[in-house]
Amino acid sequence: MAESQRAEYFATVEETVTPEEVLKPDFWRHVATTLRPYDLIDVAVDSCDWFMRLLVADAWHNGVRVIELSRHDMTGEAEEAQSIGNDLRVKWRGPVNKWAVVRSDGVILRANLPDKNIALEALAAAVSDRAKIGF
Repeated sequence: MAESQRAEYFATVEETVTPEEVLKPDFWRHVATTLRPYDLIDVAVDSCDWFMRLLVADAWHNGVRVIELSRHDMTGEAEEAQSIGNDLRVKWRGPVNKWAVVRSDGVILRANLPDKNIALEALAAAVSDRAKIGF
């Protein structure tokens, strides 16, 4: 059985981390001693922009060589449907800010919204407020 021969891990990384950084051996130095060849690691970024599946090929005391099995870009058409114009959009901003209404320049207008539907309602309210004051 696979469970007795390898482990599966899930890691969430900050939005500033790129997929290329995750592939570097020293990225995993803090957990290198717990990983073994053939372990699987699923890596997701806080913002839900990408997801990767990695296979551990080799591990030593301060590094891990991983092989990228798959990479998925999770932005695109779905995100366009969540935006209004070129200025405001709803976006997942990680476990701290959760769902948020964000301007195109990255400024968070409303954060810590518990689910996407509430964030979409906040987006509609923000657009309505802008219309009232003439933006």
